Amino acid sequence: MVRRLAQVVLALAVAAIPVVVTTSPSEARPSYGLSVPSVFSPNGDGVQDSVRVRYTVPEPTRVRLEVSRAGRGKGRVVRKVDLGWKVKGTYRWTWDGRNEQGNRIGEGLYRVTLALPDGSGVAGDRVKADTSFTAELSSPVHGERGARARVFPRSTEVADAVELTAYSGEKRLESLRLVISNAVGKVVRDADVDELLLTGGGYRYGYGRTVAWAAKRGGRPLPRGSYTAVVTGRDKAGNTGMSAPLEVWVSGDQLVWKETTTTVTPSESRVGVCAYTTANGCGEDHPCGQVVPSALFEGGLSYRPAACVPADPDRSDAATSRHMLEVPEAAGVRGLGAVRVSFVGAPTTAGGPDTGTLSVPGTTTSTVHGTSGESAWVEGPAWGEGLVAAYNVPHRAPAAVWDFGTSGTDSVDVASFTVDVRYLVVAD
Repeated sequence: MVRRLAQVVLALAVAAIPVVVTTSPSEARPSYGLSVPSVFSPNGDGVQDSVRVRYTVPEPTRVRLEVSRAGRGKGRVVRKVDLGWKVKGTYRWTWDGRNEQGNRIGEGLYRVTLALPDGSGVAGDRVKADTSFTAELSSPVHGERGARARVFPRSTEVADAVELTAYSGEKRLESLRLVISNAVGKVVRDADVDELLLTGGGYRYGYGRTVAWAAKRGGRPLPRGSYTAVVTGRDKAGNTGMSAPLEVWVSGDQLVWKETTTTVTPSESRVGVCAYTTANGCGEDHPCGQVVPSALFEGGLSYRPAACVPADPDRSDAATSRHMLEVPEAAGVRGLGAVRVSFVGAPTTAGGPDTGTLSVPGTTTSTVHGTSGESAWVEGPAWGEGLVAAYNVPHRAPAAVWDFGTSGTDSVDVASFTVDVRYLVVAD
């Protein structure tokens, strides 16, 4: 009896010892897997209309897949599919880009999920449904409201051309072309414009380039009349599209240079520092000096530097102002070609050594120091093309723009500015 009891106790003790089962790496159970391509184009054009989903099951499993929105409307399920029981292995399912109702899905981001028996799921990478192609085409109007693009190929004083700027923000571009046709649809210019566009920091922001079209073939001007320019393109998903058409008028007239001189007082020509910009924060760090009516010259201004109170490291003691002279006659053609500005003034305190600084911005900036002086001719003046009305900026004709100021202990009064402008006009 005692011996039998001992055998039972020994058996119970052995049963209580935990059993550890080890598995070699080659025997480790594989995990569920799901792989989805990054983009497809379910628009019915026969190119990349479907996407092939690859999934792996490590054991006999009933496979259910769900497709849901991953961008706007995130989480909303648009398609469910029950693929039945699958033994261990890797399989593929092709999604035709249609939802539960059999309709093609809209453009956007989607995610495919493999639903597991325990209620969890394995989510694949996002897939983009890319169903459209966009392109833009523009041309400067040089400050003229509602102006159409014009080119003057018969000009002899200047080799005229109209700038046509093509752009597409597509990230996976295959081709982008500028096509110009005459009134009966015959193509007169076909240019490849799919150049990669980079910011100063090296970031890609699209494709395109500017084409200067002279409306000539074989060195001879094209016939006078209306021509149509469009940008056409195709992305790597197979989507095609085109810009809105842009009318270009090929003129039978010629352009000639014209030069005018206008004298203005500082008071009448002064504009706000933000008159030609939509930049956020414009004027926040404006210098602390004062620009007040001159006691020496009627219509003049007196530039009087002053230290900031309290001290502000972001602001200087300078006294500055911006000035402008619009030239409406230059609107709609090519804007201003060049600007030259001179000024006449005197130290605020007679006999003093004080000087001011005139600055005329353009392709290069001309700067003059003194109480009187004249800038060099500045080509490509800063606002010579005018401004099309935009957020927070009014519509403006082409204009000469310049700045004047003093700093430190220099205080100057300016009596007048004389502005020379050079621009193209249609010959009489």
